[in-house]
Order: sequence, then C-alpha cells, then structure tokens
Amino acid sequence: MKNNIKQKVREFLEKHKLLNSNHSLLVAFSGGIDSLCLLDVLYNLSKECYFKLTAAHLNHNWRGDESKREEENAKKYCNSRYIDFYSETLSENLPHTELEARNQRYEFFKRATKKLNSTAILTGHTLTDQAETVLYRIIKGSGTIGLKGIPEVRYQKDSVPIYRPILEITREETVEYCKVNNLSPNIDSSNQNEAFLRNKIRLSLMPELKKYNKDVDEALLRLSKISAESEELIEEYISQIKEKIYTGDELNTIEFLNLSIAAQNRIILDLLHSEDIEYDFEKIKVISDFVHENSGLKSGNTLSIGENSWLFVSSEIIKIIHSIRADVVKSIVTANLNGETCNSDLGKTLVITPWKDDKPDKFPDEFSRTVYVDLSKIKEPVYFRTRKSGDKIQPFGMQQKVRLKKYLINKGIPEFKRDNLPVIATDSEILWVVGVGLSELIRVIDRPTHILTVE
Repeated sequence: MKNNIKQKVREFLEKHKLLNSNHSLLVAFSGGIDSLCLLDVLYNLSKECYFKLTAAHLNHNWRGDESKREEENAKKYCNSRYIDFYSETLSENLPHTELEARNQRYEFFKRATKKLNSTAILTGHTLTDQAETVLYRIIKGSGTIGLKGIPEVRYQKDSVPIYRPILEITREETVEYCKVNNLSPNIDSSNQNEAFLRNKIRLSLMPELKKYNKDVDEALLRLSKISAESEELIEEYISQIKEKIYTGDELNTIEFLNLSIAAQNRIILDLLHSEDIEYDFEKIKVISDFVHENSGLKSGNTLSIGENSWLFVSSEIIKIIHSIRADVVKSIVTANLNGETCNSDLGKTLVITPWKDDKPDKFPDEFSRTVYVDLSKIKEPVYFRTRKSGDKIQPFGMQQKVRLKKYLINKGIPEFKRDNLPVIATDSEILWVVGVGLSELIRVIDRPTHILTVE
C-alpha cells in the first residue's frame, strides 16, 4: 500500500516535471486523512528528490476550539518532520457556506504562494472526491462540462497551477495508508453535517449507490473521462464560433442571437465557467432569457450573476462586468491648446494641433478618438476631465443643450462606462465626449482650426 501510493505520486510529479529541487511545493494541509496521506508521501519523496515542501493550513474558524486543535495537530505533525508550516485564521463572522469556504481557500492559497514564492499548489483530492463531485454536478444540472469533474491540473490566471497527485487513489486507500503508517489525522466533525449537500452525498447517497454497483467510484470516474473527451469535441466547434462573435472580452449581441439556442447556452456556460461562477441549468436559462429580453436596449441592462459579477447586455455587446458603475475619476486638467495635455488619473493624453491644410476631403466619424474642430468661438479655458454633476452639451446638429446624462443614455453608453469617459469641456459646457460625439459649438463650417486627438 505504502509503496503503491508513493509510486503513483512519484509518477504524477515526474509527468508534470515537479520532481526536482527547482520547485517549492505548497501543500494544502487540513490535517485530515487525504491531505495527511499526501503530505507524508511528499515528505518521504522530498528526502530523495530535494524539492522544497511547505504545508499551508487554513483555519476556517467555524468550530472554535476544535478548529484550533486541528491547526495545532497539523503543526505538530510538520514540526516533527521539519516541514515548513504556514497558517492563517479566518474571521468567524464570514458566512458559513460551502461556496464561501471554497473561495476563502483559493484566496488563501494565492496569498501563501505569493508570500512563500511557491511554484505549485498540491491538494489531496482523491478518486472518492472526484466521484462525489460528479454526482454533485449531476444533481445541480451543470451539464457535460461539469461532469468533467476535478481536473488533475487547474491553471490560474493570477497564481501558480494547482495539482492533484492522488486524484486516482480512493479514500479507502488513504485511510489505510494513515493506519499502516501510524498517522493521526484530524477528524472534522462538520463532515458529518448533512445540511451540506456534499456531506449528504458522501454519507447517504454513495453508500446507497454502492448497493447497486460496488465500483460506483470507478464508474463515475469513467463518466468523468468520457465527458472530458466529449468536451474536447464541443470546444473545437465552439472555438470556431468564438472567433466570429468575440471582440476581446465582449460578445457581439447580433452575432450571438444568430446562433442556435444550444450554441447560445454553451457560450453562456463558458462565460460563467471562465469567471469561476457557480452555474446550473436554471441559471443558464435565466441568463438566456435576460439576454433575449434586453438585447434591444441601446444603453443596456445588467443582471447579477455572482458575487461582484454582473452580465451586461445591450443591442451591441454582451459581457461580464465586475462593477455596475465605472470608477469615478475627478481630476481636472487645463488643456494646452497648442500641444499635449496629460491626465494621469485617466491615463490619457490630449493632443491639440493647429490645422494647417485646406478644407479636409472628409471628417472622422463621431466615434473616432481624433476629431476636426473649430475652436474660434471658444474664449474660456478648456479642460480635459471626466463628467461631473450638472454637465450639459449641445449635441451636434441641435439648437438646444441637454443634460450630459441624457445624452449618454441616448447614445447607448452603459452606466458602467460613463464615469471614466474622457471629455473636453469649458466651464459652461461639454465640447467633446471622446469616442461618443461632438458639440454643435465646435462644429466646422468651412475649415477646421484644430485637430484633437486623445491617446
């Protein structure tokens, strides 16, 4: 048993090129059966391969003294083997939910790897966890992408990869390993609380299913692998679609609506999956309905889809945003009418150049970041800033001024973009909303006096 698990872990580390002294491995260590088995195996391998090993323990602080004893037990094991031990304790006021606990763990790992210069995170997920996860996602209706289960490697945008070396080892094997090697794992009492769906699956559903198939773990693993292969085929097709409907991180609304309903739902699922947002069939349906109901709105609408995440839908784009309103930039800079003006808070530079040619053959469109204007009627100082309360503009071709807010709504500018749009203004009114439109006040009748460009 001991050598079997050790050999499998060794092969996993060799496969992912982690078995050398250049690596500093951070092990997620609750002190429970699975993580204790993994850390002990890694400790024995480190004596042969000399990679650096650190155990990272997060005290969720849900169970008071019991949580503290578990932390002390985990630390005691590490001290006895001279394994570096790093821990943090969460506030007891955080929500006691599975999702919150998961999010806090990932944030903890990111902080720990950054502080300790770790090159990889290793977790003790087992074949049993994989089977329970697949069942959980079947129950939640997450589709084939969810049935892929737990990947053996999870690559992260803002941190090091997460590896699962014992993902094809059962919990029965890790229990036996701890028993044979006289290890004393933590026994988390909350794991017996069937108020949590994952616990109910482990304690009630899995034993019942094993009455029908004693190898249900392996059957669910096969389902996971078949789903992963199916997903590869689907992704090949979807990747071709994405090239047509995506511009950066934005979906073209018209192109999206031209897809089949099945393809639309898959794109929605991919959006949620890319942001690591919990999803199920019902959530995808709610989002699909919202897209269709709001796809005709010029200035768009937003739908909350997760913590600090909203789906924005307009007649032009669909995208996930992380704030309903743009960050407010309040700095005001007086413009140099014959040169460059930098607004460092905006991260933009205004360049004003005198016009020296004859009448232009054609003018830039209103969405351009370069415009030809007539500043001959402007006697006040000109400012390079963002909007402020009370701003007005006389829209191009109109005789009356309107509130800037109404103007932006009519132009279809969503709220999450309005507060950091650069504007050129006098004390009394807006002359140009960059990339949106010009004021009638600086309209060119014959030939421009200046060229304005914002870079």
